[in-house]
Amino acid sequence: MRILKEKDVRLTREIKHFEPISKYFIVPEGDNKEIQYFEGLISHREDLKISSLIEVVLLKNDETEFGQSHPKQKLTNFEKTIDKNNILISKEIDKVYFVIDRDPQNFKKDQFDEFKSKCKEKEYYICLSNPTFEIFILMHDDRILSISKKDLLENRKDRKKGSKRFLEKKISEFFGFKKTNINFDILLNKIPNAIKNEKHFCENLDSLKDELGSNVGLLISELINRKIN
Repeated sequence: MRILKEKDVRLTREIKHFEPISKYFIVPEGDNKEIQYFEGLISHREDLKISSLIEVVLLKNDETEFGQSHPKQKLTNFEKTIDKNNILISKEIDKVYFVIDRDPQNFKKDQFDEFKSKCKEKEYYICLSNPTFEIFILMHDDRILSISKKDLLENRKDRKKGSKRFLEKKISEFFGFKKTNINFDILLNKIPNAIKNEKHFCENLDSLKDELGSNVGLLISELINRKIN
C-alpha cells in the first residue's frame, strides 16, 4: 500500500502539548470510487470545516497489490505497510477505518464475521455499505428516499449484455457521472443530505451484514464535528 499525497502527510509526531494531531487512517476497499470520494473530501477539508488538528491519511494499493480488494487482503496489506514504514498509531488519539462493501457475492457472512473480529481485536473501525459504496453516493440526493429499498438492496443487473447494475444507473441519473469517475464538486454541498438520509437506512454495523444501508456518514460526521482539545 502507498499513502496518497504523501508529502502532505506527517508520519512522525512533533511534541507540541497544544497541538495533538489525531490521524484518521482510511483504507478503502476499491481503487476507484472510494479513493476518489475521500480524495475529494481531503481536498475540501476547509470547506467542510474539518479541524486542522485532524490529519486524514488515505491509503491505496500499490502496483504489486493491484486488484487485491478483498477486505481480508486489505487488512494484511495495511499491517505490512505500517510495519514497513514504522508508522506509529496511537490508540488514544488515532483511528483506523476500513471502508468496505458488503457485496454478498464476494464477501461471505463467515468472512465478514472473521474480518470484523480481527478489526475489533486490533481496535480498528469498519465503514460498511450494503450492497456497495454506491448506496452512500446516492444518499447525497433526497430522491433515494422514493426508491424501492428492495430494488436498492438487490442491485440487479439487466440481462442485456453490458448493462449496468441498478445503483450504478441511478448514480448516472442523479449526478451525471460514472461511479468510476466521481465529480466530488457535485457532491460537496450535498454531504449534509448524505448524513441525514443515511439515517433512513441501517447504520448499525452488525445489522448491515444483511440490511440495506451504510455507516460511512457516521465517519464523515465525526471528521466534521470532532473537536480536539
